[in-house]
Amino acid sequence: MKVIGNLTKDAIIRAAVSEGISVTQVIGTPTVFETAISNDIDIAYDSNAQKVVIAYKDVANSGYGTAIVGTVSGNAISFGSPVIFESAEANRTRIAYDVNAQKVVIAYQDSGNSAYGTAIVGTVSGTSISFGTAVVFDSVSTIVFDIEYDSNAQKLAIIHRRSDNQGRAIVGTVSGTSISFGTSVVFNAASTGRTRAAFDSTNNKFVFAYEDAGNSSHGAAIVGTISGTSISFGSEVVFEADTSSEIDLTFDTDSQKIVIGYRDQGDSNIGKAIVGTVSGTSISFGTPTAFGAGNDEYIAVVYDTDAQKIVVAYRDTTTDGKLNVGTVSGTSISFGDEVQFEAARSDYINAVYDPVQKRVVIAYKDVGNSSYGTAVVTKTGYTSATGGTIADGKPVIVNANGTVSTVSQSSISQALGNSVVFESANTVYTSITYDANAQKVVIAYRDGGNSAYGTAIVGTVSGTSISFGSPVVFESANSTYISATYDADNQKVVIAYSDAGNSGYGTAIVGTVSGTSISFGSATVFESALSEYISATYDSTNQKVVVAYSDGGNGYYGTSIVGTVSGTSISFGSATVFESASSDYVSATYDTNAQKVVIAYEDNGNSSHGTAIVGTVSGTAISFGSPVVFKASEAQHISTAFDSDTNKVIIAFRASDQGTAIVGTVSGTSVSFGSSAVFENANSNTFTATYDSNAKKIVIAYQDFANSKHGTFAVGALSGTSINFDSPVVFESANSDNLSAIYDATAQKVVIAYRDLGNSDYGTAIVLQNAATPTNITSENFVGFMDGAALDGTNGEILSSCSIARNQTSLTPGQTYFVTPAGALSTTAGSPSVTAGTAISSTELIVKG
Repeated sequence: MKVIGNLTKDAIIRAAVSEGISVTQVIGTPTVFETAISNDIDIAYDSNAQKVVIAYKDVANSGYGTAIVGTVSGNAISFGSPVIFESAEANRTRIAYDVNAQKVVIAYQDSGNSAYGTAIVGTVSGTSISFGTAVVFDSVSTIVFDIEYDSNAQKLAIIHRRSDNQGRAIVGTVSGTSISFGTSVVFNAASTGRTRAAFDSTNNKFVFAYEDAGNSSHGAAIVGTISGTSISFGSEVVFEADTSSEIDLTFDTDSQKIVIGYRDQGDSNIGKAIVGTVSGTSISFGTPTAFGAGNDEYIAVVYDTDAQKIVVAYRDTTTDGKLNVGTVSGTSISFGDEVQFEAARSDYINAVYDPVQKRVVIAYKDVGNSSYGTAVVTKTGYTSATGGTIADGKPVIVNANGTVSTVSQSSISQALGNSVVFESANTVYTSITYDANAQKVVIAYRDGGNSAYGTAIVGTVSGTSISFGSPVVFESANSTYISATYDADNQKVVIAYSDAGNSGYGTAIVGTVSGTSISFGSATVFESALSEYISATYDSTNQKVVVAYSDGGNGYYGTSIVGTVSGTSISFGSATVFESASSDYVSATYDTNAQKVVIAYEDNGNSSHGTAIVGTVSGTAISFGSPVVFKASEAQHISTAFDSDTNKVIIAFRASDQGTAIVGTVSGTSVSFGSSAVFENANSNTFTATYDSNAKKIVIAYQDFANSKHGTFAVGALSGTSINFDSPVVFESANSDNLSAIYDATAQKVVIAYRDLGNSDYGTAIVLQNAATPTNITSENFVGFMDGAALDGTNGEILSSCSIARNQTSLTPGQTYFVTPAGALSTTAGSPSVTAGTAISSTELIVKG
């Protein structure tokens, strides 16, 4: 019986409730709103109709100005039929919502009327929109930059420029289905680039941000005040003393700050954001912070009031649609990691916040899908330490600090970080491992830029980014067939390799990670002969390192040896042959459930069949069962991994040139296999497999010959002795080989190291976040059911072990129930399996004993 706090009668326990709110970021599925080329896209939110409205130029329909109404529901969006608002080419369409008039207003350049600046009022009804008569606001050729609503003056400001390129603004007043205007006012008498506006509702001021071509194209901002039908301005303030473009901005209502996003062309075209504070008719700025990696375009900035976060959407250096989430603190802003919302070139990006659905909606041109107009709904992730309530009858878990929380399950989207070079030279024989004590990854490799020396480097994962320390040589000679593993008990990295400077002898060395560096002891020879296809793994039961290899001094027989780490040294027992024939592509893993080593290899003595064998470590020796064929044909480029949730071994290999995987179950000293599954039905090789315990998925990275040898990965989920794969995903759009992958258990990310042949053969790494639905319940922390609702920060009573929870519904008497990962009751065990108790009536449950 688990006891928390003060035990009362009837196995009721009293504990403090800690029910913070945690929301996981979600990216919905992109939805096409226009099956034709769509340019000049902008989006607004109609708070009366509770709809989003997208305005755009329909290129397939003579460039006519068109609008469409979208309805957000959860993470999805649906659309009505498009409506033409201008039967002529409409350029630079911009849209805003007038809260007072409850109308949308679209401003644009009317190419059918001498390119005059024009505006039109729209009324949303259901899933459609109707329009009044278009009104010219400037009877000259006009470029429209933006339109924004002033909630204090209940007016709209349209920012534009004439052929003289001066920055101008004009105030519009909506009445019914029409709009009237004051006089155009110059805010920048020099050439003015893209200008966007935001309204500071605290100070009742507009802020215009723009590229000031009259001042070396610096990023500049100016504060405007509407009075009647006119607008006046303070003095210009430079926020970026470099060429600045792709500007957008928003107002953070919680921090009461303006946030400007822009491309800093003086710094590799990196996307940056800066926080501004309005005071009177001026604005001051903090220091800019990067949210992108370079060549960031079509930047859109919006504020999510639910998450209290800034969301920046943009097209990045890969031309994919990306977003990043920022948090304002004082005059600074910090960002997380880029997340992909569209895996193709994305143009004309704009975004709006739907406060009812608490979602950001991004509208854009999807160049990867025939340049169709497309929208995607995103939910911003955030964590609030307070504010939640645990309802009566809900299952709860005990936290490490003795408080209780409700059982919950979140959702994480798949995301790739940016590739990072760790070695600016030809890098081969790459092997990666994870040091759980230092919480770092270590990559071992042959450095072609330094006499092919064996080298290692320490990497630190943060989100989907990775940074590296300085490389350290572990062998001052040509080093091949490198394999790294981690000794968890001694908290050491062990690297096994073939030392070409010593006749290719099998050699091992112990490394100690400290901070972002690694130091090494003295090397130890474990095989005084040419050793190839070396693979090292760690037997956590016996606290030994096991090295499997092809012994060139003994007919290239498959051989294994046990190593014992002591301090910064390693010693070995006697070698044992596991296959009396030439053995290639040797790969070893450790089955923590069966407490056995499993070695997979290509058995050249048996028609090159894919074969596996189970090894048992005892002291400094290892013995083997009988070999088992897992593929009765040639199997190459073999890699093994262990799924600790299903307690299965996975072997990835090439068969008939296809990327293939198979699931193995260890029993005693043998292993049996299910049916193989193809994850890449084209020529592929250099496979590397690792298990992501957070996502509960196998990740196999490889070189896809059928797709220009691009670096690719496939994610698979086990079901019994079968494995099912999602569609492959490219992580590097260039020839990539010498791959090695590992799971970083602290960051809960997979790191893939590889040679990027598209970038001078440099050693490169990339971080993968798998889609996952993690839960906070374990087989140990379930404590019972709430007896009455309880707010965060208060004390609540929990019906614990052997008590009767009389606040349940729809139970079947006599049936055992389990707590699901999402916190519901089910007659089927989830993962993990947590027994809730036994039902004694439709509403009563004896809590598990």
